[in-house]
Amino acid sequence: MIDLINGSVIMLKKRYALLPSDLSNKEWELLRPLLPERAATGRPRIDDRTTLNGILYVLSTGCRWEDIPPERYGSGKTCWYRFTAWSKRGVWNAIAGVLLLELNRRRKLNLTNTYLDASVRQNKRGVAIKLAIRATRRKTA
Repeated sequence: MIDLINGSVIMLKKRYALLPSDLSNKEWELLRPLLPERAATGRPRIDDRTTLNGILYVLSTGCRWEDIPPERYGSGKTCWYRFTAWSKRGVWNAIAGVLLLELNRRRKLNLTNTYLDASVRQNKRGVAIKLAIRATRRKTA
């Protein structure tokens, strides 16, 4: 959409109806403090909310990063890059923790059927077989 004000052209972003994967204003206000700050220098980056909605779109639909609607969420490469960068910085763990606390505060979290499985099984044959294969390769070579 294009708007003319005082003879200058201003591009306005088209408004789309919210999809189930898009964040509401309340959800965005809850998650915004958890995201990394923008850099003071460098190229201006696309809005974090738009990118986060694009990431949630991929996670909810299962589509490829290249198939993100660019007019709605921006570049799929940008969404993928931020997804991996935020994963390395632990942002997703922080988001999960805040959302779980919010669900618990609202009494919507039911932990009655929650189990913790910490069983460990030793692999007795794996190491011996690998060592035996290496030894036979050395002899035949």
